Amino acid sequence: MILYHGSNMVFRTPLLAKCSPHKDFGQGFYLSDSFDVARRTAFRAVRQRGGTPVVLVFEVDVVKMQQMSFKKFVQPGNRTWAKFVLANRNPKMAAADHNRNRRYDWVVGPIADDGLAFLFKMFERGYYTLGEVLRRMQFGRRLTTQYSFHTRRAISLLKFKEARHV
Repeated sequence: MILYHGSNMVFRTPLLAKCSPHKDFGQGFYLSDSFDVARRTAFRAVRQRGGTPVVLVFEVDVVKMQQMSFKKFVQPGNRTWAKFVLANRNPKMAAADHNRNRRYDWVVGPIADDGLAFLFKMFERGYYTLGEVLRRMQFGRRLTTQYSFHTRRAISLLKFKEARHV
C-alpha cells in the first residue's frame, strides 16, 4: 500500500520523538492514502514552520501491519471514534480507550477535519458535552483516511519511495 506524508522538509525515516503529542490517534507519524490531503498538509506545514512543501511517499506491507496491534475505525460519526480522538487530544480526559501509552502500533480511521476539530475544542473547553459534539457532527462529504504509526516497530514497516516537491 502507498501512503503519503505532507511536510516542509525531506526525510527518509520518521522519528517518533519529533512527532506532535495529543493528535487524533496519539503521538505518532501520520500519513494519508490521499496525495491531495498530504499536499495540503505540506503547504500548512510551510506556513507554520517555513521550509519547502514536499509530499513524502512511503510503501508499507499490509500483511505485516496486520500482525501488529492496531485499531481501525470505519465510521467517524460514532461515540467510540469521538471518545478515542478526544482522549488522545486531551491527556487529562479519563477514557478507557486511548493511545496515549502507544498500546496500538498503528491506527487507521477518518481525519477529524477543521469543523470537527472546532467541535472537539468546544468540548475540551467545557462548552459542549460529548453528546452535543456527537449531535453537531455533520458528515455531508466523505472524510479522508489517516494512518498513524506509533511505535518503532510500526515505523520500521514504512519504506521510503520518493519525495515529490509540490
